Amino acid sequence: MKYYLILDAGTTNVKAYAFSEEGEVLLEKSMRTRPVYPEPGWAELDPQELIETVRRLINDVVSSLGTPVGIGLTNQRSSTVVWDDEGPLYNMITWQDTRTESIVEEFSRKFLVRFGKALGQVFYRLYRTASGIANLPKGAYIITLAHVGFGTTHSSMHLRWLMDNVPEVRRAIERGTARFGTMDSWIAWNLTGKHVTDYTNASATGLFDPFYLKWSDNITGIVGIPKEILPALQPNDSPVGETEYGAPLLTIVADQQAALYRAGVKAGSAKMTHGTGTFVDLNVGEKPKPASPGLYPMVALKTREKTLYLLEGIINASGSAVDWLLSVGLIKDYSEISDAFKDPTLPRVLFIPAFAGLSTPYLRPDFRGALLNLSFSVGKEDIIKALVAGIAMRVVEVVKAMESGARVEIGSLLSDGGASRIHPLLQLIADFSGKRILLPKELNGSAQGTFMIARAVAEGRDVLSAWEKPVVERVFEPSGERHEDFRRLWEEFMGRLL
Repeated sequence: MKYYLILDAGTTNVKAYAFSEEGEVLLEKSMRTRPVYPEPGWAELDPQELIETVRRLINDVVSSLGTPVGIGLTNQRSSTVVWDDEGPLYNMITWQDTRTESIVEEFSRKFLVRFGKALGQVFYRLYRTASGIANLPKGAYIITLAHVGFGTTHSSMHLRWLMDNVPEVRRAIERGTARFGTMDSWIAWNLTGKHVTDYTNASATGLFDPFYLKWSDNITGIVGIPKEILPALQPNDSPVGETEYGAPLLTIVADQQAALYRAGVKAGSAKMTHGTGTFVDLNVGEKPKPASPGLYPMVALKTREKTLYLLEGIINASGSAVDWLLSVGLIKDYSEISDAFKDPTLPRVLFIPAFAGLSTPYLRPDFRGALLNLSFSVGKEDIIKALVAGIAMRVVEVVKAMESGARVEIGSLLSDGGASRIHPLLQLIADFSGKRILLPKELNGSAQGTFMIARAVAEGRDVLSAWEKPVVERVFEPSGERHEDFRRLWEEFMGRLL
């Protein structure tokens, strides 16, 4: 039987999918990983345990279905590991880890960083009145300097911490034996012996320059990262190498970019992935757009011939905010959310779901969730509806910022991820935004996108022309009910608080 084996490596689990040549999921297996939290704010994975999990999953699928045509890899971004020929030199630091806060502050105070931000602000003000400035030589690059800085999620900061605090890492760098990589690099190394990453993962490290498509000379110089330890950059349409399983590793692509590819390859294609948080991604075409507050220019897809770019905005807590309802006993199962919306009228109570701060477009990591405008008439169902409506409003704020930053109008968004099963959420996003929300038959967008890319590579087809429109199970149209009272209340309170 011909099939493609797609690995989807996340923070809390790794999944393996077997796709038929036609795109049908023949088999799905999942194993949980075990994040460790050695100190408050720290979050790590054991790299050896991770690769053992990957191998077990591959072996399970291969023993059931035989050797695949090839393997595709998609993964969560920005986790950091350093290893040498003997193995990992420290645990993998995941994107959730905040131990680097003091390092972020230190590098953010450096003169070159502050000068770049000041210059970028000047260009950004001009850009808001005369968009042509972004077309000037280095115009978009300079504007981006105003809004992109160091962050605790960046691999650049994780790597600096490892160099400063782990003697084994420092000694391996001095010996010239150290290799740095993100989760994809570590898995690819173990499967193929190649020290690589792809452009989509690289663009989320904080070490990569999306305008020049290379590791940044400026950032590596400021942070003090030796380029020799960085992985080679791999296009998405180039096989990485052969594996011990008799099948090549056909492609590597980051999870959000894989899901965006599944949504479409033309400029204006957009998707939102509702998991622990929500990632909203917009394909902006073959030229990177300058960043604006909370929106980051990244590589959407890199082939040998073309590069597609995206803008990305983030809501830190969406699915995890809904899980909070369960953990505190406001709901016993998720079906109660739909029950609460049998009466679609929204309450005059607000729930700002900032459990992990506010990201796009506010950039307030210090802000925390708030339940506002309470009265004695507020009941359990009102709080449930207010939370779901709050998540929807946050998504719409990101979409509006994205349209303004990219200077495009988004017609529809493809929704994937587990929280897409909450249909009242999707209807509210449609109502608040006035946009069509497309719910595909399959919600595993990252795996679906990676499969299409892997299949195109195996068949020698152009990855962009090989894209196939996803099967849409349901379309949420704007109902005409804009919930103006709720929107005004939201905007009033957000204006007061921020």
